[in-house]
Amino acid sequence: MLGEREIRTARYYNVNRYACAIVAVITSGIDWAAYIGGCDSTLREEEAVKWVAKRGAKLSMEDAKHYFPDIKMPYRL
Repeated sequence: MLGEREIRTARYYNVNRYACAIVAVITSGIDWAAYIGGCDSTLREEEAVKWVAKRGAKLSMEDAKHYFPDIKMPYRL
């Protein structure tokens, strides 16, 4: 469906009580953006990935394409 959002995970780490993820947020039929961030590891992986998708730091287009080379949609600037 146009405008529906999908989250893909490129990397997820949970070390020393700290979780870190790199995720892509794809808006179906429109564009996408990638984010990196960390949070308290008391969250489950799924929750941590959602947290990063919502509050993470946006990656540059160059870095985003490194982690998600298969996404061919326009990058959200």
